[in-house]
Amino acid sequence: MLFQKPNTSTMEEMLDKFAVKELIEFERYCRDNALWEQMRKCFAQDSRVVTSWYNGDGQGFVEASRKMQTVAPHKINNTLVWLNGSKAVAVTMACIQSRKEVNGRMMDLSSYVRLIYTAAKEETGWKLKSLDAIYEKDCLVPAFPEGMSPPPTARASYANVISVIGSEGYEMNDQLAGDDRPDLRDALLGRISVWLG
Repeated sequence: MLFQKPNTSTMEEMLDKFAVKELIEFERYCRDNALWEQMRKCFAQDSRVVTSWYNGDGQGFVEASRKMQTVAPHKINNTLVWLNGSKAVAVTMACIQSRKEVNGRMMDLSSYVRLIYTAAKEETGWKLKSLDAIYEKDCLVPAFPEGMSPPPTARASYANVISVIGSEGYEMNDQLAGDDRPDLRDALLGRISVWLG
């Protein structure tokens, strides 16, 4: 069944596939935004997670993620879902990114993986049963090119944008929402949440 073109022949199958895809994307969203209780609800009680840094149950994975000091957002795309009744397998392409100081220099670490999920439909909806990662490649590159330093007031979240685009004569706005300015980020998300109702 895997590695064959997924077949979606009914509206119910389409809705189930969408629900699985949404669950996967929400679980990663929760991980990246420290929504630990919401992330916990994504995993079945008897779930299993195996990654480069963790091997254990899903609930423990949430707790270990909460304690982790590293900020490593996941950029995910191209999710395929295969269904077999109340069971599903999904493959999601992802890039896990983090910025760290290595040997005195700020570096960007990117890890390209295929995330392999299994999910089961329970009474309350779809839950993740397992998460495994197939690692493709990674790269470690300087956050700032040699010989080019960001302005002292540049924001960490878009210092290169300010440096490069600003050097072209554009007046740059350094008061935009970013993970390095949670006050601006949270205010923006709060306004959006109020708008949604």
